[in-house]
Amino acid sequence: SSLIGLAFGLFHGLILIGDQYIHYTLPQVLIPFASQNYRPLWVGLGQSALYIWGGLVLSFYVRKKLGSKTWRLIHYVSFLAFLLVLFHGLASGTDSKTLWAQYLYWISGGSLLFLLIYRLAINIKLTTK
Repeated sequence: SSLIGLAFGLFHGLILIGDQYIHYTLPQVLIPFASQNYRPLWVGLGQSALYIWGGLVLSFYVRKKLGSKTWRLIHYVSFLAFLLVLFHGLASGTDSKTLWAQYLYWISGGSLLFLLIYRLAINIKLTTK
């Protein structure tokens, strides 16, 4: 599922090359913060998140070489990637003001927050025993 998410992220960026409003070039799509055509900060954060996600996906394939502890530490960066994508969508998404997009952002962000708090609570409970 991580590879599918990565593929969709890349597809999302590449189809913008054909957008007649923004007029992105391939380098502008692939290089974070290279374009000034449309909300460069927020688009650049989304591009950066894609590269972070790519690194996280690749780390899965070298997990044994990294060791479990290092691999787990690297995967905490996935929280950053998620937040960057969320902010990217909120600030640069053309549908961000629609009700369906608002629900999507609230449900996904709320789920992450809930599960993070739940995980921390379990860890605290286990360490106090």
